[in-house]
Amino acid sequence: MGKIYLIHLDRPFQDKVSHYIGYTDREVEQRLQDHKNGRGARLLNAVNKAKISYVVVRIWEDVDKYFERKLKRQKNSKRFCPVCNPQRYLRRGLNGS
Repeated sequence: MGKIYLIHLDRPFQDKVSHYIGYTDREVEQRLQDHKNGRGARLLNAVNKAKISYVVVRIWEDVDKYFERKLKRQKNSKRFCPVCNPQRYLRRGLNGS
């Protein structure tokens, strides 16, 4: 079991992509450093070259790669992003669900 993380880009890459979902069995901070050093997903390598900054905004712990595929297949990463949907996540936090 590992962790799935959602990365929010500060601005869309090629006017299309604004999020990235990844999986790691290590600490997310270590994996993020790999991405920033060019050792990771091709998309984030291109994002680095375009000088677009990004941040991890959500982490799912104790999950497997099948859950990552399930999230990616939905083709709607923005839905899971607390930066893009602050009201949704604020409500959930206040309601305790």
